[in-house]
Amino acid sequence: MFLLKKNYWEILKTKEKGYGVFLKKKITKGTIIGDYIGKVIETSKYNLKNDKNGLYLMYYTDKAAIYPNLKKPGIHLLNHSCKPNCWIYTYCGHTLFFAIRNIKAGEELTISYLLPPKDATCNPCTHNCRCGSKTCTGTMHLTKEKFKKWQKFQDKEKKKTKIAKFVFGKNLLKLKLYPKIIPNNSIYKVITYL
Repeated sequence: MFLLKKNYWEILKTKEKGYGVFLKKKITKGTIIGDYIGKVIETSKYNLKNDKNGLYLMYYTDKAAIYPNLKKPGIHLLNHSCKPNCWIYTYCGHTLFFAIRNIKAGEELTISYLLPPKDATCNPCTHNCRCGSKTCTGTMHLTKEKFKKWQKFQDKEKKKTKIAKFVFGKNLLKLKLYPKIIPNNSIYKVITYL
């Protein structure tokens, strides 16, 4: 679900990545873009290899994930980049997407998918990156070192964050009130390492 007003973004077809979200107007660092809303599913019952729609699952807890409504425009359409301009922030048990730098009109909004390091279960691996950035690694998977840093940060953040109540098979409910901006905090330091 977008929290950024509709006159700020548009969904366009890209050359190699399907659809993407592009800005129509500039936004500043810290601006909230959206909330990852959808149906709460059990991760143990989800098989990524059988999902013909692409990579849309957002892990919520160790046992639950959010699967968005693919028929509606939403932040699930942000593509992966090895040098993203957006990031995720947990707020009141919700996964908010926000700008990690000033972003100009015409730029595609991107995020790192933060996939764990490749292992035997990802064979053949189809998580190739086509972001085109100068720092592109060719994959959506983090290295073991970067993944450990991300996990360490996430574990620390989990202790500060309350998980919103949810029921498997039901949609995660919208918050009554959302912040407009993510001020400088520890997430900005972690991003530079990933």
